[in-house]
Amino acid sequence: MNEAIKVNIDRLPPRERARLFMDRLRLLLSEVFPHSEIKFLGSPARDLGIDFVAMVQVPDGPSLEFLVECKSQPRPSQVRYSDVPAVPTVRDFDKKTHAVQRSRSWVFAAPFVSPRLAEVCWDRGWSWFDLAGNCRIGVPGLLYLDRKGNQPVHRWSRPDANLGTAEAAQVLRALLKPEHKAVRWVSQRDLQQATEPGVSLGLVNKIVTHLRGEGYLADDGKDGLRVIDPEKLLLAWRDAYRFDRVPRSEWFTLLKAPDIEKAMREVNPGNEVHVAWAAFSAAERQAPMVRQLKYWLMASEEHVGLVRDALKAKPVETGSNLALLIAPDGGYLAGAGEEDQAGPCTHPLQTYVDTWHAGGRGQEAAEAVLERRLRPAWKKITTP
Repeated sequence: MNEAIKVNIDRLPPRERARLFMDRLRLLLSEVFPHSEIKFLGSPARDLGIDFVAMVQVPDGPSLEFLVECKSQPRPSQVRYSDVPAVPTVRDFDKKTHAVQRSRSWVFAAPFVSPRLAEVCWDRGWSWFDLAGNCRIGVPGLLYLDRKGNQPVHRWSRPDANLGTAEAAQVLRALLKPEHKAVRWVSQRDLQQATEPGVSLGLVNKIVTHLRGEGYLADDGKDGLRVIDPEKLLLAWRDAYRFDRVPRSEWFTLLKAPDIEKAMREVNPGNEVHVAWAAFSAAERQAPMVRQLKYWLMASEEHVGLVRDALKAKPVETGSNLALLIAPDGGYLAGAGEEDQAGPCTHPLQTYVDTWHAGGRGQEAAEAVLERRLRPAWKKITTP
């Protein structure tokens, strides 16, 4: 059983802190190599940021060296990139037999490794483990140890931004819009000005600090901020998104799709969008995959009455054939555009997160929007 570490790990002397990580790694490696001697050495390469080296001599096999970097307050942004794909390994070969004599791998160690940190470690070519015994340690062709599910023995409190709020969504939309993929935000004020309808600079700073720490944003100094992987950031937003906090009305109307499109044009004068196809109905027009008999619309709060009158609809408790989502702010309808003269649809980003959480076959419909609309748009625009 894992017992929680009562002492703040940051208050431990460096040597004692390193001993905790050594003991945990010894237990992990002993399970795989029960008859092998495991040695620990002080780092011979401090310039690489390595804290210690674990050495294992495999019976009738090569010598394994694990170069371990320990972080007591880990962040995904602390995981350095490797030029070597997958698990970075340096190998020495016997010149005669070509057999591996020594294999060296890099390992990231922390008291607690979040799913996001684990993902970043592996993507950037690092094995990892935490003090609870969760790990993913790999040496190509020689070792693969993957263990998850142990409860953390050490957590730390740190302020995290809530990506599920409507205000955070404004910042995320600005960062994720395909037309912004090539943008490097020189300052956070520039990013603030790109949000619709706008959020405080303090909130932008909080979101940016969080996303940078989680490894979603890169800071290139004078060139500013850029999104590293828009799809992974979208998935993080999707998982935090609170669809249940978007007000919703259930209506019944005798109008069919062409009549609804006509009514929408009456509510949307000129280039203004006060009502748009949303969720399943938007996905059906942006990336046809799932058909639904129910219509889905999104409208600004101040235009709900006008929309209801134009659609000749009435609220019902059962038997509705139209779901109206009421946008909490102008950002939800920002970027809504015409889809093949079928009326305006919410931006594919908004369509994706709404449809994913709408139930039924929503996730299947959302994946189609991601595959056919968002990925190609991001890929088309290259980052300078």
